[in-house]
This record gives sequence, C-alpha cells and structure tokens, in this order.
Amino acid sequence: MRWIDGVWLFFALVLGMGVSTGAIADWRLDNTQSSVNYSTVKNGSVIEYNQFRNIGGSITKGGEVSVTIDLTSVDTRIPIRDERMKKELFVTEKYPLTTLSANVDPVMLSNMTAGKTQAMEVVFSLDLHGMKQELKAQMQVTGLENGGLLVSTIWPVNIGAEQFGLEKGVEALREIAKLNSILLSVPVNVNMVFVK
Repeated sequence: MRWIDGVWLFFALVLGMGVSTGAIADWRLDNTQSSVNYSTVKNGSVIEYNQFRNIGGSITKGGEVSVTIDLTSVDTRIPIRDERMKKELFVTEKYPLTTLSANVDPVMLSNMTAGKTQAMEVVFSLDLHGMKQELKAQMQVTGLENGGLLVSTIWPVNIGAEQFGLEKGVEALREIAKLNSILLSVPVNVNMVFVK
C-alpha cells in the first residue's frame, strides 16, 4: 500500500468512527454538527470567511483529545481559490491532514451533565505543514443530552503563518491574486460536538 493510500484510509476511519481506535473512544466527533472556521484579511481591510468541511476526532474518558482536519476540504466558497489554497498554502499533496491533541480534566468530563458548562484554558499540540507547535485556547465545554459534549472556543485562537512555515505559501497566494497584502495571522474558531 502506498503511503498516500494509507493516509486516506486512516482519514476514512477517522470520519467513520471518530478515530482509528474508535473502540476505546468514549466520545466521537460528529462532523455533521461541528465546524472549524477561520477568517483572512487582504489589502488591509477586506475580511473573508473560510471553513474546513471534513473533521474527525475523539475524547477518551481519561481526557485525551484528538482532532484531525482534512485540509483538502477547505471551503472559501470560490472553487479556484480552494485549489490555490490546497496547492500553494497547505501543499495538500504532501500534507493532507493537520492534527490537534490535548489532555483535559477527566473528572470534569465525567461531571458534565446536560446543560452544565465549564470554561477552561487548554494547552494543545498542533501538527500542521510538517511542524508541531504548542498553543493555548480558551474553551467552553457544555454537556448535551444523551451524554454528548459541545466544545467551543470562547475567543478565537490566532494561528501565525510563520509558526508553521507557511509564509511562502501566503506570499504565493498574494502574488497570484495580485493583492497588496495578506495578513500572516488568522483567527480560528471551533464548535465541535462529541457524541457517545
């Protein structure tokens, strides 16, 4: 099996079962109810909103969080721009996925009844474009019916292109679109529903 075939097989399992080790996951991410959105600023003041349509993940009862984002599912609402993002910025032929991992308080998770909310700072590891960085996010967890969880950002998480070696890709996009500027930092918001 070629490496790239293995990657897509893995991601198919992520979307289908939450994670490849779905048998031990206590919550799996529901892609149909979840979103990862970010905004970009070009020419100083023009804001554009984008999202990734395919995400998967899980939370174990021990508090281990794993989320995988399919970068080929980027959606800017303009097909040619989607293709440029995949080719020039994310280089999805080489880096089709990005992954996030974190650990949260398992006692808090076990106490999340329907309607209960808990705010927390989460330290997480983000593996993007072949580089891994540790970041922080202000998150809120809300208990749902049937034991589910809603995990959302309280404030956007700012991701800098320079943190993950994406500056050249941003510059390539700027030149192709003949723009004066594209900001190198983007705010990211997430709303993730995990079900049992």
